[in-house]
Amino acid sequence: MKKVLGYIVAALLLVMPVVTFAAEKIDLANYKTMNLKETLDQEGIKMTATDYVETDDQITIYMFRGNGCGYCKAFLTYLESITKEYGKYFKLVSFEVWNDADNAELLGAIGSFLGQEASGVPYIVIGDQVFPGYAESYNTGIENAIKTLYDTEKSKRYDVFEAYNEKLVEDEKAARSQAAKPIIWNCIFVAIATIVVVCKLNADKKEVLAAVKAQAKREPREEKETSKKRK
Repeated sequence: MKKVLGYIVAALLLVMPVVTFAAEKIDLANYKTMNLKETLDQEGIKMTATDYVETDDQITIYMFRGNGCGYCKAFLTYLESITKEYGKYFKLVSFEVWNDADNAELLGAIGSFLGQEASGVPYIVIGDQVFPGYAESYNTGIENAIKTLYDTEKSKRYDVFEAYNEKLVEDEKAARSQAAKPIIWNCIFVAIATIVVVCKLNADKKEVLAAVKAQAKREPREEKETSKKRK
């Protein structure tokens, strides 16, 4: 009986699907980033807004860039020029992708998440708005995006990395739920099979016991009849 149950458990383990989740949440602490001042310094742009400070209240502009990229430098020059007026609204987190494979991979992941092929820099994300490349014609849109996101209630501000991580969690839950369905049916099948096997074994056991009892009853009679014949 124990051996049969062991076979059933082994069969259940074999039919259960193996589900793995390779995607990991993005933790910006694992990437090399620069703030506004550091990014401007690397591009040789002087910061004129000496009173600029970063605060928790500011919105975040995410910028994927290449060190020495002309369009990237043009955007940063423009951003520095509006810092005196708009600096209280934003801070910058930049990712250099030309010399950093991890940052380059991150750019591809974020681009895919946003439904775009992020093949060039600069790639600028402000809230849920994306500015691929840079041209002066973007300036008004960038300023509006900064102000609109800042004016949004802080707890409701869209952050692309938070949204990306939330999507991973939702996808994982959905995948686990989908994977659980065949497991449940497999368990039901094995449970039914176990009941059938146990019932069959019990029935066979009863038949054997009945046969043994019948045989035990016949043997004394046969012995008596044999004894009478001898006499």
